[in-house]
Amino acid sequence: MNFAMKVFILALGQSSMMAQCFTGLMQRRTTSYNLLASSTTKILFSASDRRAFSSKKDIAKIDSRRRPQIRKKRLGTNDGKKTFTFKLIEPSVVFSNNHILLVNKPAGYHSQPNESLSTASSKKCLLTKLKQMRLGGGSANDFLLPMHRLDQPCTGILLLAKTSKAGTRTGNAFRGHHIVKDYFCVVNGDLEKMKQRSQRNENKHKVSGIMKNKNESPQNGSVIFTPIQDQKMKGGNERVCHLEWEHILTVSSENNVHLIRVQTGTGAKHQVRAMLAQIVKSPICGDIRYGAKVALPDQSVALHGRSLMLPTVKLGDLDFKTTKFIAPIPQTWSTYFSITEEMIKKNGY
Repeated sequence: MNFAMKVFILALGQSSMMAQCFTGLMQRRTTSYNLLASSTTKILFSASDRRAFSSKKDIAKIDSRRRPQIRKKRLGTNDGKKTFTFKLIEPSVVFSNNHILLVNKPAGYHSQPNESLSTASSKKCLLTKLKQMRLGGGSANDFLLPMHRLDQPCTGILLLAKTSKAGTRTGNAFRGHHIVKDYFCVVNGDLEKMKQRSQRNENKHKVSGIMKNKNESPQNGSVIFTPIQDQKMKGGNERVCHLEWEHILTVSSENNVHLIRVQTGTGAKHQVRAMLAQIVKSPICGDIRYGAKVALPDQSVALHGRSLMLPTVKLGDLDFKTTKFIAPIPQTWSTYFSITEEMIKKNGY
């Protein structure tokens, strides 16, 4: 056999191999599963597996080995991200007039729209809910300006403006730290050690801390506070925050569970939750993100915005100097902690 004949035979073999590869490639690019045209048969053919199957379940078993598995979100994970699966209850109105609206926010609602979430999450947006209930101002009863916020798993009083004038005046009061807000928190910690970690201020206990920069905080959105002794800090651009707390009642002396009242003149992100957990070493019950060991059944955090005062705000003929707007505690607290509204009132709150 001469040299030319050998070259021809070799080229013919390579061409045949290439044709087979091309045919196989085109077959795999077609639809993986083809249902036979006959409506009476249930035989499915998998082009990639070269087999016939009697049902779609057999196809799914093989296909699942190729398909990447998707992990489902779990409730109460350590990263603090929770999925609220319980039924949201209706927000109740604390006060309403032509200028402002105050509501008692249930757990599970976002105070303001969250642009990072899908449109399906609008059901959990409190602002959207209040507009649907036609509780706003304007001709369509849908003009509402949220003046502050509460975290999604928390409950309590929220102020919204119904007019631009009300928004400007209450906004100035917030920026000037003239708004008085009280929070009720059910915490888990040794009461005597809580007092030792705080500074005595008449009948209250004061805590001061430095809020670290965002790039020093964990990726899950938590914040970090470090305690400071001085009331003022010189130099640096860190944010200094303060809060005062006082003991209301002991829920369980055996388990070191207490109801406390908290006041703060600032509104830093997660301030109350983080400072109680990181400085006072007493995390709020249910707050998995900040050290609570057990989540509450409804995935809420036992922080409640109890009251709000607007001593410097005047709208029309209304003067709010001595008016305190109060939001009743969640009914779930009676189940979780045996705390009722009547018990709190008996203690003078």
